[in-house]
Formats: sequence, C-alpha cells, structure tokens
Amino acid sequence: MNKFNLAIPSKYLAPLSGIQRVFEVGFILSTFIACYAMVALVSFDPADPSWSQTSWEGPAKNAAGSFGAWIGDVLFFTFGLYAYVIPLAFVSLAWFIFWRPRQLDEIDFFTVGLRMIGTLLLLIGVCGLASVNFDDLYYFSSGGLIGDVVEQAISELFGVLGSTLILLSFVAIGFTLLTGISWLTIVDMLGAGVINICQYSIDKVTALSNRQASVVANEAVVDTEHDDLSVSKIAETPITVQPVDALDDVTDMSFTAARQEPSISAFEVSDVEPNDDDQFTRDNMIAADNVDRQNVDDDSADETIIVEQQLELDQMEPVLAPVFQINNNNTDTDTDTDTDNGFEIVGDQVVSTNPLQFKEKPVTLLPGLELLDKPNKKANPISQAELDHVARLVEEKLLEFNIIAKVVDVYPGPVITRFELDLAPGIKVSKISALSKDLARSLSAMSVRIVEVIPGKSVIGLELPNKYRETVYLSDVMSSPAFINAKSKTSVVLGHDIAGDAVVVDLAKMPHLLVAGTTGSGKSVGVNVMIMSLLYKASPEEVRMIMIDPKMLELSVYEGIPHLLTEVVTDMKDAANALRWCVGEMERRYKLLSAVGVRNLAGFNTKIQQAIDAGQPILDPLWKPGDSMDETAPELIKLPAIVVIVDEFADMMMIVGKKVEELIARIAQKARAAGIHLILATQRPSVDVITGLIKANIPTRIAFQVSSKIDSRTILDQAGAETLLGMGDMLYQPAGTSVPIRVHGAFVDDHEVHRVVADWKLRGKPNYIDEILNGEATADTLLPGEVAEGSSDVDELFDQAVYHVTETRRGSVSGVQRKFKIGYNRAARIVEEMEVQGIVSSPGNNGNREVLAPPPPKD
Repeated sequence: MNKFNLAIPSKYLAPLSGIQRVFEVGFILSTFIACYAMVALVSFDPADPSWSQTSWEGPAKNAAGSFGAWIGDVLFFTFGLYAYVIPLAFVSLAWFIFWRPRQLDEIDFFTVGLRMIGTLLLLIGVCGLASVNFDDLYYFSSGGLIGDVVEQAISELFGVLGSTLILLSFVAIGFTLLTGISWLTIVDMLGAGVINICQYSIDKVTALSNRQASVVANEAVVDTEHDDLSVSKIAETPITVQPVDALDDVTDMSFTAARQEPSISAFEVSDVEPNDDDQFTRDNMIAADNVDRQNVDDDSADETIIVEQQLELDQMEPVLAPVFQINNNNTDTDTDTDTDNGFEIVGDQVVSTNPLQFKEKPVTLLPGLELLDKPNKKANPISQAELDHVARLVEEKLLEFNIIAKVVDVYPGPVITRFELDLAPGIKVSKISALSKDLARSLSAMSVRIVEVIPGKSVIGLELPNKYRETVYLSDVMSSPAFINAKSKTSVVLGHDIAGDAVVVDLAKMPHLLVAGTTGSGKSVGVNVMIMSLLYKASPEEVRMIMIDPKMLELSVYEGIPHLLTEVVTDMKDAANALRWCVGEMERRYKLLSAVGVRNLAGFNTKIQQAIDAGQPILDPLWKPGDSMDETAPELIKLPAIVVIVDEFADMMMIVGKKVEELIARIAQKARAAGIHLILATQRPSVDVITGLIKANIPTRIAFQVSSKIDSRTILDQAGAETLLGMGDMLYQPAGTSVPIRVHGAFVDDHEVHRVVADWKLRGKPNYIDEILNGEATADTLLPGEVAEGSSDVDELFDQAVYHVTETRRGSVSGVQRKFKIGYNRAARIVEEMEVQGIVSSPGNNGNREVLAPPPPKD
C-alpha cells in the first residue's frame, strides 16, 4: 500500500528573519486590500454614497460597505474601465517585492526606472484608448480621469484615428519597457503556433486517410486468405521468420504476448501497405503457437478446428503485426528450411540460432549513416531578447569592476555563447582575465572563459555556458559538407565550434595528436569519434590502424575489423614491440620513397598508380634474392596510411619506461612523410607523462577539462582548459598557432560503435602481421645504447678489456671506461659480458667485483 510522504522540508520550517517577516506581513495586507477593492468594484452601485455621489437614501448596497463604495467610485473615476485591473496589478507588485527580500542590495535601479516609465506609458495608452473609442461606464468616462485628460490633449490635433495610433504606440512601448519582452518574439511565437496547428491538422487528416486505406486493404487480404485456409496446409507449411531491420539484435522473441489481452495501442493499424508476401500466413501463426494438430476424418471436425484457429489468429495478429515484416526485395527466400534460417521454435518462443543470419555482406564501399542515431534537433531555446538581456548584464557587471566595455557581437552555440567585447582605451585584457571567477559568480554561471585574443579582431571574447545544453551527435557532424567534401582519407571529426559549425581536421596535416583530460571529461568518447571517422572515410586499403589499450575496455570493441594490422594490444610489453615495428616500417618506407624519387606517401601512391595504369609497374627496389621464393622482385603496390592509437600512454610509460618515450619521439620526428600518425591519449596530464620531448614533437594538441591551470599549461602551454564544462567540451590547438579553438565534441554511443564494427566485420577479416608483436629488433629500430636480443656480436674492445682487467686485477666499469676512453654504457656492457663468461664475479656489497680469471702469461 502506498504511503504519502508528509514530511516538510527543513528549509520551510526555518524561522523568518526580521526583514522577511515585514515583507510577508506586507504581502498579506496587500492581498487583503486588493481583494477588498475587487469586491467593491464588482458590487459597485452608482446610487451608493461615494466621493462623486452625495444624494442617497438608505444603506449602501455595495458588498464592501460605504467605504467600499467610496473606493470603487474613486477607482472608476480615475481609471474608468481599467479599474478592474488595479487590484491585480497591486497584488503582482506586492508579490514582486515579497519575493526579493534577500536581493535588495542587487536591485538594478536603472531597470526599475524603465519599468516605471513603461507602466506610466501603458496606463496612459490604455486609458486614452478607452476614452477615445468606448462609451462611458455608469456616469464615469470609460478611460477615467486619465483618459479624459489624454483625449482632450490629442484628439483635437490628431483626430480619432490618429489619436488611436499614437496611443497604441504608447501601449506597445510601455509593454516592452515594463516586461522586457520583444514584440518580434511575440509575433514569432504566434506564427509558430499557427504553423503547428495547421501542421497538426494536416497530419491528423493524412493519418486518418492512411488508416482507412490500410483497413480496407487488410480486409481484402483477410477475405483472400479465408478461401485458401485448410487443415492440411496448416499442418504442412514450414515456418519462415524474418525480423525487422531495427530488431536484428533480438535473439529471443516470445509469442506469449499474443495470448494476453491486447492493449488498445496494439490494435492501431500500421501505416505500412500490406503485402501477401510480407505477412505471416495464418498457418504459420498457428504453427508458431505450437498447437497440436491431428488428422480429422469428418468434415464437421475440420470446420471446428478451423474456426477455433481463426479466433486465435484474430487475437494474435494485432500484437505480432508491428513486430515482424518481410524484406520485399528478398523474393527467393528458401521456405523449406527450419533451423537453418537463423531461428528455431522452442515451445512458445522463437529463438535466434544465428544472429547474423539476416545480415548479408554490404555492397557499398563504406558504411552508411543509417547505422548511427539520428540527431534529435531542437530549436535554439535562446531568444534574441535573452541574449540582449545577458549582454546588458555583462556590461553592467564589468562596470561594477570599473571596466568599461561594450558587447559588439554575440555568437550563440550549442553549449556556450560567446560575447565579443570592445574595451575602452587603456583597459588591459589581463585585468578582465583576473576577474573570471568573480564574473562567473556575478553572472551565476558555472564558469567563464576569457578569450584574450581573437585572430583578425580587436575585441576579446567572453564565453558563458548556455542554460540548456545541446548534444552534438556524430551523425549530424558526419552529414555536414565539411566531412563529406573532405578529400583526405585521414580526416577525423571533432564536433561543433561555438557557432554550431562542424569541425573536421586532417591527421596528415597534424601529423600527430596529443589528447589529454581528466576522467569523465569526454576523452575516450573523443578518441572513439576519431576512430569512427576513419572507419567512415577510408577502406582498409587506404588506412590501417594499431590500437594500444592498457585499460582493455575502450578499444577492445574494435577487435576484428579489417583495418587492424594486429590484435588490439593490451600487454604493455607488446606495445613497445608494436612501436618498434612502426619505427622499422617508417625506415623501410623512407627507403622506398627515396628509391622511387618522391617526398611523401601521397606522391608515392600517385606514382605507383600511374605506373600500374600505364602497364609498367615498378618493382620493389629493396628486394634481395632469398627474401622470398620468387625469382624476381615483386611489384610495388599503394601503401596505406598507418594510425597508431594509444588510449592511455601514461600506463605504458609507467610499465615500459624511457624506451617508449624515445620510440614515440622517433616516430613523431620522422613519420609524417611516411604516412604514420600517432594519437596519444592520457587522463594524467602531468610533466612526467607529457614530457618535453613528446610535446616538442607533437605540436597539435587537444585539451579536455582539467582540474587546474598547471595541467592546462602542461597540455597547451597556457591556461584555459580548467574552465571547460566537461562532457566533450575541448580546446583544439592546431600546429603552428598558439590560439586554441573551442570545440564541443561529438557524441557516439556504444551501440552505434557496435553497429559500425559489425558492418565492417561483414565486409572482410583483418590480415594481421605477426612481426608487429613478435618480430625481432633490427639495426634500424634499435635505440642508442641498445643491443639486439640474442646477438652474438662481442664488442671489438672486449679482448683488450679482458687483458687489462686480468692484468690489473680490477674489474670496475670506471676503470675500463678510463682505460679505453669509451662511454659508461659501453664499458658496463663489456664488464657484464665478462661476468657472463666467468672472468669477473658479480658485484659485492661494496660494488667491487673480484677477478676470477688468471692473469695473462708474461713473455
């Protein structure tokens, strides 16, 4: 049994302060006075004693008494017909004062003055209009004393029509000054309301016509099927089930709902035109319900079974109709299969045995946008009147801090609105930047970001968050001309800028990208959006990927797509091998570019394609006999771009260490022309992760929301990211500029990613390269000071060093280093090799080594 919660919030039980008590008493008294005045006006009798009536007989007939008769007489004498509005206006004013007891120190006296002027103009206008155009009320003027004065002042000069127009302008101006509402907004709302009513009427008429046509068509189909229904057909016809495209993932569809009492919504007629091939026949419905069929010999038994089955079917059809439909293009479906068609009947349920049975290999080169959710666009909830009000408020708040500025332009966006300010001469931008938190407090905003420099303009920007935040959908950005017309196959989507325009960037021009932000700021969603952009823009022959996912959650969903060069790397020891392979591939590509005589990957692919088209393919200049079973060098083919995506490289650097930083630096320094690009993401933007070596080689960066200015400076070399709003709000800093661009990141949901991944898996399987994770390091991929594993090469100074150590009987690294004037690392490797061969012992507690080998023989 439900119980009502009668608990009263504690804030309503708190005692009122002194000023609050005064205001509440004032409001109560004002309400009773207004009610008394309204009673006096409604029950007013001209014969009652009053201020303008002195002859009477008997008591007053007014319900408010003789005093009420006086009140009513004064109000009618002063305001005429509009005396009835005065009590309502009085209550509204009392409520306004009562509601603002804590904000008296924040009253905008300029706005209050405008409201008072507006009230006066509105009162003059309506009273004058009543006096000019309406008959008298009782023995009072219809506009009261105010209307009479106005009429006498203007009627002789302008006439009735002219006076009416002038007074109407007074009413319009007074309404705007009093309420602050623009008449253009009212006109827009009225127009939108008329359009909505017309559209609603048209939709209703269209829906009714379609419903009637569908009912007639369904009755025709039912009449046709009545003639063909038979017991033998019911028992022998196999079952063919085809789900709607939107329900491909459903693996267990129960028919038990057909036996329940159907709801009203279940009987609504579908707008889809019925087709004989597109409906479940009644024999299929009865077979799906697993009704026990028996052979009946006499005609009467046959008729009884058919009637009972027909009744069952009539109840099942409305429930099942919206769930299933048949693809009209699939006309040659084999109806003789049972469990091979992807579904199996178990009891009362149809269970999917192959969830991909109905998905055929796509025929298009790239996935379609129908795999993504459609954007739920809404009209901009910010009106021009609200923008103007906030602009004035910004100017007033800046003036309180002795900053004279004027809002010259406003750019409303999906998440934030930018106000461009023109500062008075002599005002420094740094003064406003230092007041960002104070401005946020004064404007009741979550955060305020000051844009100190706007390229090409002499103004500064003030970015305020919108009251209602819009979602930027990936499908909306991908359907924009900026992405569709982008020619580069490495174009990626970021989102919308502050004006709502799509932001699409090219990885080939970056050529590497650093992404950082705190947990929950939208970093992982941003990386997924970039990957989805590549899947929508390029085929596996054009772009290949290597994904490194230490968290084993974010990128594992892409396992199995044909774009991958290797499995998603989750072991950080394998991650170093993958980066080392990229270094080797970079060196190999540079040798190919040099041999072919081009400067970058695009020029290489163009030259290779031209040679193939001319019938004179170019042979591999790096091939050597014995590299393969072929007798001649293989033909060169176009090379794809390679994108290496690391979701959390802070964990990788923690495990693998300095080696990863040096490999990343080598790739970032040279891989641009070779078509290899890095996307590094981290949620720990600290200097030990984003080192100076990495920042120097990756100039393009994206900063999501961070917790402090220090983290923002670590990423962007400037503050600003700490004022972002989170949930995809980012600052994108392109290479070659120090002015970041604010972008609201696109949103892609997990089920959208799964749909696109499943679509690519139907197109083909990945061709993994085992050498990426298991290959041996070559001379081109070794870092300075590294030695290849399993190498049998001994340092050329080894024999001399052994002679020196055994002769001097001192096995120290520093001794070998000084004797042969070599580096410390090389000397340490020589001494360690001596330890392996048993010439010296391992270092003791004091670090000294004992020489075990005998001294060399003396001549």
